[in-house]
Amino acid sequence: MHKTHENLHKVAKLVADAKRITFFSGAGISVPSGIPDFRSPGGIWETYDMFEVGTLRAFKERPEKVWTFIRDLYTLFTERKPNPAHYAITDIQKLKGEDNVFIVTQNIDGLHQLAGSKNVYEVHGTPDTLHCIRCGFEEQIDIEKHTKIKPYPICSKCKKPLKPKIVLFEELLDPTILSASMKLARKSNLIIGVGTSLGIFPAADILLAPSPNKIKKALFNLTPTDYDRLLHYIILGDVVDTLPVLVKEVEKILSSEENNRY
Repeated sequence: MHKTHENLHKVAKLVADAKRITFFSGAGISVPSGIPDFRSPGGIWETYDMFEVGTLRAFKERPEKVWTFIRDLYTLFTERKPNPAHYAITDIQKLKGEDNVFIVTQNIDGLHQLAGSKNVYEVHGTPDTLHCIRCGFEEQIDIEKHTKIKPYPICSKCKKPLKPKIVLFEELLDPTILSASMKLARKSNLIIGVGTSLGIFPAADILLAPSPNKIKKALFNLTPTDYDRLLHYIILGDVVDTLPVLVKEVEKILSSEENNRY
């Protein structure tokens, strides 16, 4: 049996047996949906200057320029749909029960939720909420309304620029969400990384942090990472192909176990 197929079958058995599973997804799961990642060749930072539109300092100094970038992001997100990898994670959540499967994502595209997944923790923030970095005011975004306000939408309380509640460079992750995500991972029997280079910290520690209770760790990724040696199973290939196969394998195992009870 090919090593990738062998590992995939072993991970399927772990999924079938696990009481709690945490998925940890990165940009690679959304690339097949037409959303480029930020750092790779052809990625978003080849089109935009990260320091001019992607930092907290840039937002404070030139909010109108950052909002030009933000409008393009919203256009990109609203035109895209979940792919088979997103739906596969939702399928596993349905098979195992939504209270037993959690998704921690670095992505800000909302595609896990559009695919029907529950219990999604967005460690790099959400584009669904606008907030004021001065007074803390928040409101739900109305994309049609807010993206048409020039040069940018303003806070109704202090009249300062509003920004999507996504994490820019130089900005700390929400400690509540990060802490909750880390706790979920530590209480899981199995953590599965999907489409991530594991190069962005502290988020990558959700998968890479040492596990005192023998948590099994797997990674579904298109290419190897510098951290593969720290994981138990690596399944290389396009996640839109490998994750649906994982679902089928889990279904077979669960069906066989169910039949053996009778």
